[in-house]
Amino acid sequence: MLTVPLRRLAIACAVALVLVRPAEAQDVPSTAQIVPADPAIGEYAAAQMELAAGIRLNPDGTFDYGLTVGSLDEQARGRWKRVGQRIELLSDPKPVPPSITADRIEAAPGEPFAIRLLAPNGRDIAGVDLRIDFDNGEPVESYLAGGPWSLPADEKRTPRFVTFSMRAYRIDSGPLPLLGEDGTVANFLLMPNDFGVVDLTGAYLEPDGEDLILVRPDGSLTFKRIYD
Repeated sequence: MLTVPLRRLAIACAVALVLVRPAEAQDVPSTAQIVPADPAIGEYAAAQMELAAGIRLNPDGTFDYGLTVGSLDEQARGRWKRVGQRIELLSDPKPVPPSITADRIEAAPGEPFAIRLLAPNGRDIAGVDLRIDFDNGEPVESYLAGGPWSLPADEKRTPRFVTFSMRAYRIDSGPLPLLGEDGTVANFLLMPNDFGVVDLTGAYLEPDGEDLILVRPDGSLTFKRIYD
């Protein structure tokens, strides 16, 4: 468990995630409406080992959310409404997930076939899982370390598809065709779009005394109300 000073620091970090936003993000969505005084309006925080999160329900029917755990950071904003005892969330605007597409094929004479995943600035992206499928047999699963990736030296099959994924950020390219020829490098491009912005549409908050439990398909998290 966190000590009291560390817990306060975690809560402060979580609140900062939802309170400190770019100036343009301060605009209220055009669809927002003034909500009659609701007892749930206010700020909430969650703090566990390596996790800090915050959510704020605004009087105008909008919400702000942020979470950091390990190397994962996510945020969301949108609208909320009360349905019975629950508070339903709707991300607005709906975030555009990252996308991965095939890019150019480069010549690399004398080198084995390789794969690179690049950011728009041309830099290699590390930490993304990949899966290589062949005409037959089991796939090869590995990950990108931040540079060109090649098949194991003893692999003689011809690769046909590659799938990139990063579960924490909900990235899944689906199978992308490969022309795996020695002496070439197949480049793929990752467009970040709204990288790190999570879609909370369909998630909801359940009251637990003065606290709220955020319920999502991947689990639940209890937020404690913050008082001035």
